[in-house]
Parts: sequence; C-alpha cells; structure tokens
Amino acid sequence: KMDRLESSRNFANKLWNASRFVLMNLLDEEGNFLPMADAAVETLALKDEDKWILSRVNEAVRAVTQNMDNFDLALGAQKIYDLIWNEFCDWYVELVKSRLYGQDEADREVVRRVLVTVLKDMLRLLHPFMPFITEEIWSHLPEREGYLITDRWPVYSEARAFPEEAARMELAMDLIRAIRNIRAEAEAPAGKKLHAVILAEPADREKAEQVERHIRELAGVLGIRFVGEKKDVPEEVMSAVVGRVEVYIPLDELVDYQVELQRLGKEKERLEGEVARIGKTLANEAFVSKAPAKVVDGERAKLAAAEETLEKVRARLAAVEAKVK
Repeated sequence: KMDRLESSRNFANKLWNASRFVLMNLLDEEGNFLPMADAAVETLALKDEDKWILSRVNEAVRAVTQNMDNFDLALGAQKIYDLIWNEFCDWYVELVKSRLYGQDEADREVVRRVLVTVLKDMLRLLHPFMPFITEEIWSHLPEREGYLITDRWPVYSEARAFPEEAARMELAMDLIRAIRNIRAEAEAPAGKKLHAVILAEPADREKAEQVERHIRELAGVLGIRFVGEKKDVPEEVMSAVVGRVEVYIPLDELVDYQVELQRLGKEKERLEGEVARIGKTLANEAFVSKAPAKVVDGERAKLAAAEETLEKVRARLAAVEAKVK
C-alpha cells in the first residue's frame, strides 16, 4: 500500500503549496492582509475563470454532501481530491496568476476574494478526511471565526451556478490540452511560441473567442486565427479535434527542420541497416529451410514493416530537405 501513502503525501504537499500561494498573494510585505472585494462573491465583477471555479466548488459541495449522507466516503474523498488537485491547483491558480501580478487593483481584490472563498469551502469539505492539515491552513486565513472543526458545512447555492461561463472555460481547457499535446507530439520546445488556427461553427467560434486570452497564455500561443471553412486552413499542419472545434498548428512553427533533418537521416540509416540485415537472413536458404515456419514468417513480417517505415521516412526526409533548401 506504499503507493497510496505516496499519493496521499503528494496530495498533502499539493494542497499545502497551493495554500501558500494563496497566502502569499493575500499578505503585504509587513505580513498584513491586503484588501479584498467586500461583498458576496457572486455579486462581484467576476471573470469566466472565477465563475467556473465557483461553480465547480458549488457542484462539489452538492455531490460530497450527498456522498456523506449516503456514507459513500470513498466517492466523496475522490471528488474533493479531483477538485483540489485537477481544478483548483492545476487550472484556477494558473489562470489567475497574470491578474494577481497585474496593475488592476480592483480586479486583484476580486481574485483574492474568490481565492479565499473557494479555499475555505474546499478545506471545509476536506476536513473530515484530513483534519490536521486543513485546520493548520485554516488558522492562517483571514476572516475566520474559531476553529475549522466548529465551522459550518458548506451549502449548495443556485447563485453560484454559472453553466454558460463554465462551458466556455471547459472549451478553453480542452483546447489548451490539445495544443499542449500537439506540441509534445512534435517535440517542440516548451518555450516556443506558436500560432494556431481554430475551425469552428459560429456558436462555438464565439465561445472560443471569449476565452482566447486563456488559450494564448497557457498554451504558449502568440496569435489565433479563427476560420469557418476547411479551405482556410494551412496545408501542412498538426491538428486535434475538440468536440465540434478543430485546432491546427502550422508544421513550420512546430519543427526545427535542421534538427529533424539530422534525426530522419539517422533513422533512415538505421532502417536501411535493418532491412539489409533481415534481407540477408531471408536470403540464406539454410535458414529458410531449417528454421520453424513461424520464425521465418516473423522475419518476413519484420522486413515488410521495416521497408514500409523506411519508405515513409524517405518521403518525410525529402519533404524536410525541400524546406531546408
């Protein structure tokens, strides 16, 4: 069960570090709490990412409360784990960093209020499962009354349900993942700035345009061109499909052609050697006549696969050479 212990330790570290990040942005250099928007959080000038995390916490409150009432403790714990790790730490914290470091003080006060609000509710939900670390984090937060163990259990609120904004943010996150996957598949450097083309119907295009800022910031995209027809998409691209939306990255931006030329040259040499080796083996009549049919068939299959791959590598090599010239 060591893997479970390690997983729990990693989660505790993740929660602790995320809470430290929140506190660092709540305190000034003298250790005093910075001002926060002083109103009910759902009435503030919220951006889509704020409404998304509030709605996700709100849904978690409803789900975990039901799980606890039904004594489905494992389901409740998993829901809180996913909320804190995947949604709060991996997404919301990253989404609001630029706002926290920006110059709009009114907006910074809104972000601080949202951070404190959702962190408190997450600690309330997690407290029955991890009482000590949640109580310790709680003791450092502003506007608290007493201990966490005596505080109220959070309650679902219709005022914190924002389905349209949440849907837009889910689309943004799916597109960011898609672009990151394209970058990884092409082995493009993490810091390399790209341009993207997004093909979508008008309704989906409008959603994507409203969250363009997030896609640019978190996917390392300099610019996005929105198109409505396939004919407007560049020819040499890598692509991904996200629901009814398609995203394309020009191959010229993903690939360092000099590096790719060297890589393909080495791969061509390796495959040519493999084809020659297997061909020599199969040309040996003694091997073919004495070896079991299964072994001979296996070698023939290897040869066919190597020859097919070699043909593709040669074609790709020719295309890259044309790019370099």
